[in-house]
Amino acid sequence: MQRKITMAEKVDMNRLMPALDQIVSLRRINATMLSMASKANVERITASEQVKAHWYCLRVMTGREFAVEKLLADADVESLVVSTNAYKTVKRGRVRIVPERPVIVGYVLVRCVPTAAAMTGLLSVKDVIEVVGGAETPWRADAESIARFKAMALQGKYDHKTKPKVDFLPEEIVRISDGPFASFEARVMSIDVERCRVKVEVELFGRKNPMELDLAQLEKI
Repeated sequence: MQRKITMAEKVDMNRLMPALDQIVSLRRINATMLSMASKANVERITASEQVKAHWYCLRVMTGREFAVEKLLADADVESLVVSTNAYKTVKRGRVRIVPERPVIVGYVLVRCVPTAAAMTGLLSVKDVIEVVGGAETPWRADAESIARFKAMALQGKYDHKTKPKVDFLPEEIVRISDGPFASFEARVMSIDVERCRVKVEVELFGRKNPMELDLAQLEKI
């Protein structure tokens, strides 16, 4: 037998409806804003207003790089997580599959025209923390550096099927050689030799940012 809804429950539902309507409305607004960063809108703006689209960096939750990339792709936003290639390795007589992983942990690249609406839409995506440089004045990554970075990843530069020689020490100042932050100086915080990863501190626009990079992305000064 179906239970009747009590008067108290009806009151609670009536109180909830405005909040639920507000959530639905906010989601619709965010979806509209995000569409301003879509490929279709980028093509329209660049064709009609003679402006160019560029690559920008989103800082995202660690471990959610591919998830954010998919959400953006589903919204028709051109995005990129440069990653290693999956490969097989043999350790202690056992074959192990090393899965692909982001070369730069915690960052996703997007190509768009940086309108206020587009930046607001990008910030509304789940697990996106911020736009590097700020939504009002986002930092633009060099397109040629991005293309080289992607090509080197495809060629296996960051796969590390054999352990590379480690020439860096904690607290050493080094230079980032590859990727969107190429030419920036960084302070080495710690080195994970097994994973070929280096945690560094990079000063971006007056603020020190912790960052995890591949060992092959760094060079001595």
